[in-house]
Amino acid sequence: MRTILVHLPAYREPELIPTIKNCLANAAHPDRVHFGICRQYCEDDGFDNVDEYRDDPRFKIKDIPYEQAKGLATARAIINDELLTDEDFVCQLDSHHRFDKDWDNTLIDWYDDLKQQGHNPIIGGYLPYYNPFNDPAERVQEPWLSEAACFYPHGTLFIRPTGKPGWKNLDKPYPARFLSGHFAFGSNQWAKDVRHDPNIFFAGEEINLTVRSYTHGYDLFHPHRVVIWHATMREERAGKLVWDDQSKRGDGSWHQGNDRARSRIRQLFGLEDNGHDLQGYTLGDKRTLRDYERYAGIHFGKKSFQKYTRENKPPPNPTIEDQQEWENSFMVSFYHLVNVTRDELPGDDYESILIAFDDEQGNGLHSKSITGVELNNFMKGKNIHYEEMFLTDKPPVRFVAWAVSKSKGWAERVERSIS
Repeated sequence: MRTILVHLPAYREPELIPTIKNCLANAAHPDRVHFGICRQYCEDDGFDNVDEYRDDPRFKIKDIPYEQAKGLATARAIINDELLTDEDFVCQLDSHHRFDKDWDNTLIDWYDDLKQQGHNPIIGGYLPYYNPFNDPAERVQEPWLSEAACFYPHGTLFIRPTGKPGWKNLDKPYPARFLSGHFAFGSNQWAKDVRHDPNIFFAGEEINLTVRSYTHGYDLFHPHRVVIWHATMREERAGKLVWDDQSKRGDGSWHQGNDRARSRIRQLFGLEDNGHDLQGYTLGDKRTLRDYERYAGIHFGKKSFQKYTRENKPPPNPTIEDQQEWENSFMVSFYHLVNVTRDELPGDDYESILIAFDDEQGNGLHSKSITGVELNNFMKGKNIHYEEMFLTDKPPVRFVAWAVSKSKGWAERVERSIS
């Protein structure tokens, strides 16, 4: 019987034991489910004690005091480089999950079907949410796809989940542009070919894994049904994440690690020569970076997407043979961190606030109205603070926040240049 290594990097994780138990309870064949666990622990926690599993041959556990943790990709590298042995498959996860009945059979069947169709598949993507405090009642049953939201100024791509239209009509996994760090199912050989770069602290993990997998000859797919759930932003982990602990110690590794990771990724994609040694963590030789860009409709050099990509139409993107025509097919991916303070707009009877981005001629390129709860929070003193991102034919040069007053109409206005 073919075996699966369930890949679990766990940092002070209260859901580790429930994840293990649920994984085994719902497996069609628990004997074939092995575990590679990088347990970054605090003695005082107690909730992640794995002693009951230490004598079980299915479990391979690496214990690291949490003060010595070096980031998510380092934990993932330890699992795949040190704990993965002869298992047939790797199911890369986080350590806070729930599983559907017979999840192991389902994933292997999907994989086998894709192989028979001539693919070299990796099945992955963002998993729908479960609430550990009210499970299974709050499990999201709709599968998600991963979409390109924007490029951050430092060059890292922001990937986020969104719903898949028409998913109920799908009967098999469908082509994807991106993998997710918290769910990727593939062969043992994939994990050996596309090793996790331990120098990627956190930021950029997923686009690194995605592009390197694609250029090593692997084909990307999203699941069309939910077989595993994932929990995020849970109250029980507040103050116990790696960046929380490092901040308490005055340790800047979190920020330094992310800066280094972004620098490595820019070098990996040929955008800069930053002097990093990428040996062992380079692009593959089965496809090129440009092959991926054409497949996904993404241009790393321009930090931009094709409209087809932002509309979440299925890859591969339509072929454009002429190189210049292809270059011209990309729109500007714009990102801006909006922050407006109460002091800047001090009126007491606003009914809305317009947030707008203009071109050089003052023409509006994108806008949003702050109303409802957001407006009420602002009137009580909370800043308008969020990430704005959109595609445009030309970059905006001016940011405007303009209040609408019940008594005066258009009222106080904030205007800033965008460099």
